Amino acid sequence: MRKGLLLLGLITTITTFLARPHKKRPPLPSGAITVYPGTDFEAQPGDLLFTPIGKSESKFVGHVGMVNHNQEVVHSIPSGLVTDSLKEYFQKFRLISVYSPIDKFAGVDAAHYLEALVEKHPTAQYRIFTPLDEEHHEQYCTKIVWQSYYYGAGINLGDFGGQAKGIHPEFLKDDRHLERKAKNL
Repeated sequence: MRKGLLLLGLITTITTFLARPHKKRPPLPSGAITVYPGTDFEAQPGDLLFTPIGKSESKFVGHVGMVNHNQEVVHSIPSGLVTDSLKEYFQKFRLISVYSPIDKFAGVDAAHYLEALVEKHPTAQYRIFTPLDEEHHEQYCTKIVWQSYYYGAGINLGDFGGQAKGIHPEFLKDDRHLERKAKNL
């Protein structure tokens, strides 16, 4: 009897969690998008897209991607470095916050570095506990963004030492260099 009540309680809890209302998002346009959904902000090189959790391809607790010059989002997931269109990224992730570099030229420089990094190491392995300033062939989402700004634009987002490992994406939200443009898209 007691096991039955525990099982019933567990099933009720899981059902309630799964049936909870989800935030409605405006539909994404059918073609390529260059403006962030629900805003009038155009994607710019160096923009950072933070999300607390993925919804399809991953279940990360904290993730960040960076916009390149083609208005695509480059990010690192366990299967490697990925380049998604804005539309694909917004379909994969939810509650996205957009941070733009205060100095637009820094964003452009960081995006150039990012593109060179992807070209040189397209099959970079996913490794969270590698130093930020080493092993470009071993990446994770925070590391590719930090390296792009550090080596590409001379900006140390979060003011980390190069030997720092396993940095959560939230710690890159450095208001000395970035400004939030949108939240929870």
